[in-house]
Amino acid sequence: MAPSTNGSSKAPRREDHGDLIALYLRGSYREMGEQQVRLLGDPARQIFDLRRRDWDRLISGNGSLAKAGDVLLARFWAWWGPRYEESSYFEEIRGIAIGLGVRRVEALRGVFGWLGAGSTVFLATRAATADGHAIMGKNSDWPDGDGLQRPLVTHYYPTNGDLAHIMAGWGLLCLPGVGINEAGFAISLNFFIADQIVGIGAAQWPLRRALQRAKTVNEGIEIFERMKLRGLSGFVCMADALGDVAMVECTPTAMAVFRPEDDWFVQTNHARTELMRDHDRGRSPDTFDRFRAVEQAVMRHIGGITPAIAADILRDRSNSPYVNGSVVGNIGVLNSAVVHPATKTLWHSTTMQPLAPFGEMVAFSPAEDAVSMPPIPRDTRLGTAPMEREAAVIAELRRTLRLFRAGKLEDADRAWEHLQLEADGLLKPERFVWARALVRFRSGRLEEADDLFKQLDQEDIPFDLRAHALVARGLLADRQGRRPDAIGSYQEAHDYIRGHPYNHQFLVGPLERCIGMGMNAPQPAAKLEWLPDLQRGP
Repeated sequence: MAPSTNGSSKAPRREDHGDLIALYLRGSYREMGEQQVRLLGDPARQIFDLRRRDWDRLISGNGSLAKAGDVLLARFWAWWGPRYEESSYFEEIRGIAIGLGVRRVEALRGVFGWLGAGSTVFLATRAATADGHAIMGKNSDWPDGDGLQRPLVTHYYPTNGDLAHIMAGWGLLCLPGVGINEAGFAISLNFFIADQIVGIGAAQWPLRRALQRAKTVNEGIEIFERMKLRGLSGFVCMADALGDVAMVECTPTAMAVFRPEDDWFVQTNHARTELMRDHDRGRSPDTFDRFRAVEQAVMRHIGGITPAIAADILRDRSNSPYVNGSVVGNIGVLNSAVVHPATKTLWHSTTMQPLAPFGEMVAFSPAEDAVSMPPIPRDTRLGTAPMEREAAVIAELRRTLRLFRAGKLEDADRAWEHLQLEADGLLKPERFVWARALVRFRSGRLEEADDLFKQLDQEDIPFDLRAHALVARGLLADRQGRRPDAIGSYQEAHDYIRGHPYNHQFLVGPLERCIGMGMNAPQPAAKLEWLPDLQRGP
């Protein structure tokens, strides 16, 4: 595949590189928002509808305060945001609204519906790399909407004096999962589940503004420091063409700067600085497992990291024998990218989830005068029988999850049984125990369900499964009228959760609420709604 041009054509256009879409936009941010919708075509509407449903689920699950914010904050941002916000974020969303033919507030809700997943990133520089320059490797671990959300590299050529820049992410995102500008300043966002995730009020978006204006890491940090109310919490890694690297850990109102003692560091989705640990509500086994995995993968190459080696690190799975393990090159990766600020180059995989990191990585640059770089070859395993089998198993896993969520429980149960045989040695076997127990619970086959839940109450069972199984046994006992047994299970679940250092509000939070209700009163009508996502699923 030929390397990309560097945006030399001034007309907005689209390029397709395998599964990857590259957009080239030019004009005001409102105009570029309209251009994105037009160039994406029908999928833009489908992505908007998908995210709009996500937004409704997010609001409905977070009580009256979230509903009030939906009405008041969304309208405030939609109408007043363009008047004060420096990065033209709301202006770009206004352009998306025009392109979609929807109200501004609806476009904003659709853009915001994406919140809530993870990422794995590393930065190396100076003595850690082969050429002494900085290198960033980033896997954005994000749902692809059953294949609807293709990875997207968007080139922005603003006419208002901002630096030309690239944002890699997915359709209608308007924020950089990872990005680079024409000065060689690179940035990436890892989602931070903090005690406050979204800024309430006249919030600014330094993640965008840094990419539009900063030429160095220090300038990027200054932009974050200057904006006292930020739009979003995040772990924001930065690198520049001079070889400097750092990370900003921030909530809308607090921030800390992390600078590594060595010439490299890694980040997943938990706070590294002492100040921000107090704000962290996203600590889970998955983020720590991925952290250790990428750290080990980087350490094997210290002193010789090149862009090609960086791609190999992003493909690492050595810490788990299962393709649905919490590994670096996991099946939930949507964007897999390598950035080399000194050459102003961002490479991005041309292969979709669930095998995104293993595809060929084509090179892009926002700089008109940059030398085009050759692509990074695809992994030699891609296209082989073992990896094709993995892709087929994951496709069947997704189909079965759709059956389950549609309420077709018997069909899902038969599919689990078939998939467990087909996926022998590929997917974690205890996940199938959970899935089939949940089917039986929902079907009223309570004794069968309890027998399966008992299998998950073992020391070697992953934390999230065992915690869910303990709560499930409490609910099941309440349904059978065995109140003392229910109390015992709730108490055991409480002690088990409190005995671990995890506080993930989307994992532990619902369990703690369920335990609290169960301890106070019987829950015979309660439902088990949880099914871990594809990264850890079924």
